[in-house]
Amino acid sequence: MKVLVAGGTGFIGSAIVRRALEAGYRVACLSRGVQPAHHPRGVLVFKVDLVRPQGLERALAGVDVVVHAVGILREGRSQTFERVHVGGTANLLDACRRAGVAKLVYLSSLGAHLGRRNAYLRTKAEAERLIEYSGIPYTIFRPSLVFGANDRLVTHVRRLVRVARVVPILTTGHTLVQPIWVEDVATAVVRSLDDPKTNGHVYELGGPAPMTLADLVEAIKRSAGSPALSLPLPPAVGRPLGRLVQLLVDQPPLSTDQAALLASGGTCDPSPAAVTFGLRLRRVGDVLASTSPRTR
Repeated sequence: MKVLVAGGTGFIGSAIVRRALEAGYRVACLSRGVQPAHHPRGVLVFKVDLVRPQGLERALAGVDVVVHAVGILREGRSQTFERVHVGGTANLLDACRRAGVAKLVYLSSLGAHLGRRNAYLRTKAEAERLIEYSGIPYTIFRPSLVFGANDRLVTHVRRLVRVARVVPILTTGHTLVQPIWVEDVATAVVRSLDDPKTNGHVYELGGPAPMTLADLVEAIKRSAGSPALSLPLPPAVGRPLGRLVQLLVDQPPLSTDQAALLASGGTCDPSPAAVTFGLRLRRVGDVLASTSPRTR
């Protein structure tokens, strides 16, 4: 079976590619900007932007299943949530229908809903609706905050706590999140590829238990052996500070869009997905402790 992973050189997509290869699938990738250093071994990478989908038909030749892991966490001049999440998904679905793709697996987001004010979550829900009415068999995953090696948030905070005396939290710190390890997300996705029982279902993915953002920062500090102090900031302070950082830093670790998304929180019952896909969910602190060398 041949699998095409759209967004396959990204943080979550590359983990899916790796797991799919381990499971014996033939794998190819779509990437908006092909960077040789990010190419998974033995995988053909097609340079295709779903917003301007030239070359998509060629990439889909002979493909049985498509994993749609394309998404943005911050908007740019030409890359908006509407154009990427909604327009890009529509373009991909049109091409999948023409190519006779047998199934599409979509990476949405926990909290996606058409009535949300947050544009990221709202456009993710709009993409879900397009998929549900596409006529193509599908499985949709809604992961919570995903962490792992080279992620944008946890990795940055881990670096920060090793050098800073104070770590600002751009919310009050009481927001509940349910971080899930990227390897668990990838495992669930790959196990859905050839399982018709998962067709037409939406699965919420989260870690074993909710935790506050303040607790998440504490877990990161423990894994790094850091004595840094946490400083929760109320929205009246955190939002202007986030906008200032975004103006001063070319690639800030957390954009104002991401900060708003994080502040909205999100928890779920992880047991249906865990049972269906045989996941042994691990707490964020346990993963960090086993994968991060402590500093002295």
